[in-house]
Amino acid sequence: MTNIIDIHSHILPGLDDGAADMEESMKMLRLARRQGITQIAATPHYSAGFPNICPEKIRELCRKVQESARQKLQTEFYIWPGQEIMFGNDVVHLLDNKDILTIADSRYVLVEFLPGVPYSGLLRAVRELVLEGYVPILAHSERYICLREQGRIDDLKAQGAYIQLNFRRIGGKWYENTTRWCRRMLQAGKVDFLGTDMHNSRERRPETAPGIEWMQKHLSRDYIDRILSRNQKKVLADEKI
Repeated sequence: MTNIIDIHSHILPGLDDGAADMEESMKMLRLARRQGITQIAATPHYSAGFPNICPEKIRELCRKVQESARQKLQTEFYIWPGQEIMFGNDVVHLLDNKDILTIADSRYVLVEFLPGVPYSGLLRAVRELVLEGYVPILAHSERYICLREQGRIDDLKAQGAYIQLNFRRIGGKWYENTTRWCRRMLQAGKVDFLGTDMHNSRERRPETAPGIEWMQKHLSRDYIDRILSRNQKKVLADEKI
């Protein structure tokens, strides 16, 4: 697969628990290019641990990483600004003030929660973001155990949420509960985006191949293209999916 657009990554150096420096960013991008990725939304954390209220710094780092990839890797990457936002009571206010970033300045917000979040917390967050005109994308949705109950994914999507899963969990072992759940959601057509959630070039590197190999055997080419590229293009253009 080629021309994959990754909307969940931690490639900007020095902002969070992702790339420590520009050298590590380049190592990650080199691996990403081999995986067929050509465009990336850089989504550094906004959370209590990483209070990145620095939109201009994020934009500038995106430009620097993109230029460095052009010079050092001799390849064109498009790096889009964004953030992975831990939902809290201040999030809508910060978004409205443009202190934290949507993906590529669109209405789409990559939002995360603690793994043990109750379903009521997810539902409240989705409703609050939608009411204020934002489009929530639930980051690494496989982590939220409350979504394993039947009907809850459908309910959130009906409220206006979109579902993102990490590639790595799709390509896991068939006997792993999370991998089986991810594959069922894909086969049911409930997933809208896949992302690498890459943090470094080692244990949390970009790794799409095992997941794509499974998808090519079990999903239609049209659906694969939609969740790897077409939906992402609509996000970047701020269009309705």
